[in-house]
Amino acid sequence: MNINKKYLWIVSLTTSFAAILTPLDSTIVSVSLPFISRSLRMSYIETIWVPLGYLIALTVLLLPIGRLSDIKGRKKFFTNGYLIFTIGTLMSGLSFNGFELDFWRVIQGIGAAFILAVGGAIITETYPPNMRGRAFGIWSFSVYLGTTLGPVIGGLIVSITTWRYVFFVTVPLAIIGYVLSIKYIRESNIKLNVKMDYIGSALLVIGLFIIIYGLTYGSFIGWNIYSILSSILGLIIFGSFLVYEYLNPNKAILDVNLLKNNIMFTAGNLAALLNYTGYFYLSFFISFYMQRILGFSPLITSIALISLSISMVILSPISGWLSDKIGSRLLATLGMFLIMIGLLLFIPLGLKASLFDISLRMIIIGIGMGLFSSPNTSAVMGSVTKDKLGVASGSLNLMRFLGQSLSLAIASLIVASFIPKYVLSSIFTGVA
Repeated sequence: MNINKKYLWIVSLTTSFAAILTPLDSTIVSVSLPFISRSLRMSYIETIWVPLGYLIALTVLLLPIGRLSDIKGRKKFFTNGYLIFTIGTLMSGLSFNGFELDFWRVIQGIGAAFILAVGGAIITETYPPNMRGRAFGIWSFSVYLGTTLGPVIGGLIVSITTWRYVFFVTVPLAIIGYVLSIKYIRESNIKLNVKMDYIGSALLVIGLFIIIYGLTYGSFIGWNIYSILSSILGLIIFGSFLVYEYLNPNKAILDVNLLKNNIMFTAGNLAALLNYTGYFYLSFFISFYMQRILGFSPLITSIALISLSISMVILSPISGWLSDKIGSRLLATLGMFLIMIGLLLFIPLGLKASLFDISLRMIIIGIGMGLFSSPNTSAVMGSVTKDKLGVASGSLNLMRFLGQSLSLAIASLIVASFIPKYVLSSIFTGVA
């Protein structure tokens, strides 16, 4: 195979830029969210939906966009994603109430879905199998670099100026990403001559959105007939999506037979779902815990969040390189074990925890994530043929972001079940 090494580096640079931008805009909000909720007098539900609206839009669109990119070509979705993301980011910074901010965060998530659903497929199509692990190591490094920079930038911004610049600061980065992708990324050589699964896409989008909305609504407002029926309806619609995909395999956005017959693909996706469901809520709740309960400043809070992400930054390229040598299974399993240990160590913390107490636990979890992510991605993407790359990338990202969405929804449900509502409102809205 004739490998154009210059183009390989161009692909890594351009896709990694996207990988930095999307988590940066997520984590930059985590530290500043207590200030945002207080400034806009947001309710608990509106506050939860600042990160959740972004994530659920990502989650529900990853598979449809992944499939459309297989059919129509990947470059156009990658570049247009930057435009949508830029609009959502700018308008988020101009919002004047919680509902507006939640709406524009959803628009941001739609743009991010375009970028992320296609990025992994572009890497996998471009790189040969024996170099794919290190390519995804660079991709994961970029994701965690954005995750690392976010808390620091967010903490600095809310310490010296208005929270609105938390969003404005990423607009130039999105514009640069658009220019890079337009100029350098080549269109895919493989386009499928099949029909788009619009019915399945609609069932997926509606079903998952209603499930997450029902969980968050019921967790705080109360499990009345509305919230219960909403959650049940969402589960029924999502179940209908799975049945429809099974009955229409030729145009399905989720290859149920692939899940059934490809053990590596299924196990890798399930591991990603469980992994992100188990730990992702930490950044959101730790931010409020440290600032509202323990009384730390935003900058000190960002140190704890950096402890998590810097560990990922260091370990992800190393684990990607090792997965090319020894395989993915051992590294991913060890990573999940360390995440479990870190989460268990959080249980004894109370009202007098120190920065060291929190940071140590975050480092353990970060090391676990660094060991898990790159090998898991390489294993899943390497288990399918080239004509399934968009679907595989979308499926894996679906599991990750579905896990993140479920993590926030389930954690908010648990918190609302044990903490009185007036205390919860005080913590998350800043109203005494």
